[in-house]
Amino acid sequence: MAKLGVVFLFLAFASFGGAFAENVPVFVWGKPSVTYVPALTRYTSSEFAALVDAQIDENTFTIVFAEESLSPEDLSQCRLKTQTCFKNLQKIERKSYLPSVEEPLSVLEGSNAQSVQLLADGSLSERIVPQAGGIVVVNLSVGDYASHDALIDAVFTRLRNEHPNILAIYTGKTPSFSYSTLVRKTRQADARQEEEEPVLERLNTTGFLMVYEKFEYGAVDGATPLTTVKFDNVVRVAENSSDSAEQPSLHFKLTGASATVDLFFQVTQGSWEITGVKFNDKDYYLRNRVHINQHFSYHCNNWEYLTTDLTEKIVFTEVQLQPFFADEEGVTPPSVRFGDSWDCVGFTSGGILSGLFLILIFIIIGSYGISWMMDIRTMDRFDDPKGKTIIVNAAE
Repeated sequence: MAKLGVVFLFLAFASFGGAFAENVPVFVWGKPSVTYVPALTRYTSSEFAALVDAQIDENTFTIVFAEESLSPEDLSQCRLKTQTCFKNLQKIERKSYLPSVEEPLSVLEGSNAQSVQLLADGSLSERIVPQAGGIVVVNLSVGDYASHDALIDAVFTRLRNEHPNILAIYTGKTPSFSYSTLVRKTRQADARQEEEEPVLERLNTTGFLMVYEKFEYGAVDGATPLTTVKFDNVVRVAENSSDSAEQPSLHFKLTGASATVDLFFQVTQGSWEITGVKFNDKDYYLRNRVHINQHFSYHCNNWEYLTTDLTEKIVFTEVQLQPFFADEEGVTPPSVRFGDSWDCVGFTSGGILSGLFLILIFIIIGSYGISWMMDIRTMDRFDDPKGKTIIVNAAE
């Protein structure tokens, strides 16, 4: 069952292609049969799936530790004084190291994988109970590499004592190091500067996925600059969430330093909508209703909510979010990828107005052509070669 599950997960995600693939390092250890592989080889998702599948049987428990970002440079350059940040990982004698693997989490995450979050206080959102054929993904979203290394060592030691048949994997979701394109500004200065790409914050839990560039709050008048807050965790509030078939609803709480945002979602007639937003337990409202197809995500460059007196506001910059509701069988889809994007642009955008203008021109041209064709008159009398010649008078 475990082998079939991993193969099925790979086939489900492999169709997204490698055009947007990102390569990250991977460590595999735990089982005595871990295969030694060449350290300088680049592995595709299919090759990595085959390697993992060879180590898993129906009695194996798989634990995955996933960093938000990880690159081979982090493993070699991260230091605490003169000691590496990964001292516990370095002590493991029998392990496989793959420095470049194409999207390894796309093979490991899926509908049968349990997702656990690392909280700000260093604890896990749920206690991990090892079981045969199970897969648990621990999202290391807060803290540094040294604290993650200590956590991995403690968790793995406990799980191995409870379930000896265990396979451990340490990897990242995205690479943290990339070579940016250098752009020459002017010949006189003869200088090159890196193109800085915006860093998107990612919040993920069961049934919810969200990325954003920046969150700000403050007064609407603009007299004082807005305050920026970073959210480091998101949880589902079970008291206000319901999986009933008649009116399913979800409530998620985003938490950060001295700031919380509550998002309320509901499904009606195959579409989900945002029914409420609270910032620090105060209601905020959006001028336009967000009502989207159930399988779509919502994207907005500048997502702004205001209080009823229009004196305060909250703003999400470059935000994309999607709640994942349970299907008819009660199974919640994996919240690892967004659906098709629904942008928050007005209906009468420039492209739509241009299309309507072109359609109007074609309608006018077609109307004139049809009217001219209807004015064409044919002869109503014809010559009979055996009869008298038709004479048409000028009056006719």
